[in-house]
Amino acid sequence: MARPGEDLFDEESLATRRVAVETVFTRLKSSLGLYWPAEIGGQETLGATRIGGRRVPMVGYLNFIHPPQVQVIGEPETAYLDSIGAEQLAHVLERVTSGATKLVVVADGRSLITPLRDAFDRAGIAVFETAASGHRAAYRLRHFLGEALARQITVHGVFLEVLSIGLLLTGDPGVGKSELALELINRGHRLVADDAPEFALLGPDDLNGGCPPVLQDFLEVRGLGILNIRAMFGEAAIKRRKQLGLMIRLVRPESGTLNAPDRLTGTRTVRRIMDVDIPEITLPVAVGHNLSVLVEAACRDHLLRMQGHYSDEQFATRQSEAMAASAPPDES
Repeated sequence: MARPGEDLFDEESLATRRVAVETVFTRLKSSLGLYWPAEIGGQETLGATRIGGRRVPMVGYLNFIHPPQVQVIGEPETAYLDSIGAEQLAHVLERVTSGATKLVVVADGRSLITPLRDAFDRAGIAVFETAASGHRAAYRLRHFLGEALARQITVHGVFLEVLSIGLLLTGDPGVGKSELALELINRGHRLVADDAPEFALLGPDDLNGGCPPVLQDFLEVRGLGILNIRAMFGEAAIKRRKQLGLMIRLVRPESGTLNAPDRLTGTRTVRRIMDVDIPEITLPVAVGHNLSVLVEAACRDHLLRMQGHYSDEQFATRQSEAMAASAPPDES
């Protein structure tokens, strides 16, 4: 739950996401060298599907027992289809075309036998062809669909890469997020997205963020307006995607939302976003505070903590040892 006066986490869609077969062709046409000879079945969509209570796999090789939504048919599969008899082939055709399959990708530069191609045409199943290997085709399809169909969320803030860490700056409007981001970029760090970074849950602990296409390369700074960071600082100042690792919340002390920090640990909490726990540090915005240096120090300390080095615990241990050494001996 968001705190009062804080930027809200606005989930874009909790419904099942779908991807059109035509979109798959457009996005992977270049990388796989796809060819769509008949252009049949382009209106079908891929997404989470269940048949008889069983979830249908997204991508797989030729399977007529539990057909996946995307079938990859390469050299071994076409060799098998060429070797079976007419009766068994008819069974394969019936199983493949009556299941959840919406797309067939013929790999290894192979061609489908005429009965199989005609059956896919009658069923309205799209058939792509590629000279790429079946393994490469399946890998690219799984990667693209996994990213396109992942749960997504838009977070208000500025997302950067600082010292190899995906850092999200949050806080009330006008608190200075963009100005701080500009100073960090000027110090050699990289911008991922301003204002509305989009995060996708690509793995159990992988909250991966990027920038909406319309906002790519731009940063809004109060008083200066919209700045093209790529044009100003070069290609090295832009990062396309990054895994979120740390959040820093900027708070004005007079806002009344800043809790008194612990002198040893600072103001550290954990924010949960789409089932992923993200460490969060709260920094006060006040005159005389060099926020860019504080943010870099926070990132360096975060890297140490990831390696098991906790400065507060080390200091507390050293202090306890010093107190024990200086304590008077027990006369009893």
